[in-house]
Amino acid sequence: MEQSQLVQEKIQIYLCEKENMLFSNKEDWHEKDCGCNAKLHTETHEGLKLEWSNGSEWGKIHHESLGEVMTYWHKGTPCYYTYTAPVVDSEGYIYCYRFDHDEGYWDEDIVDLGLYNGIDTCKFG
Repeated sequence: MEQSQLVQEKIQIYLCEKENMLFSNKEDWHEKDCGCNAKLHTETHEGLKLEWSNGSEWGKIHHESLGEVMTYWHKGTPCYYTYTAPVVDSEGYIYCYRFDHDEGYWDEDIVDLGLYNGIDTCKFG
C-alpha cells in the first residue's frame, strides 16, 4: 500500500464537564479518575500543521531531523528566537521547535503548546 493511501487514525479530543478540561482518547486518566460523561469537543490527526496567528515568517533554517523548515517569530518583539510551525502529535498535543539566534542552535527540547482544541492557529505569548 502506498503511503498516500494510508488512513490516518483520528484523535478525538473530549471535554470533561466535571473538571472543565480537555483530554484526548489516547489518555486513560479520565476514565479511571473522573468517570463523568465527557463530550466530544473536536477531532484531529497526527501531523496536522497549524499556523501562528500573530507570527511573521523569519526564514528557512536547517533542522537536523526536519531538513529546511520555515521559522516564525512574534511580530513586534525582538527576534531572539524563531519557531517552526506548530504540529499535532500522535497524542493530540501541539508542539514546535525553537531556534535560539543568540546561541546559533536549535533547543534540544520541543516546545509543548498544549492539547489541540479545534482551532487551527496558535498564538505567541
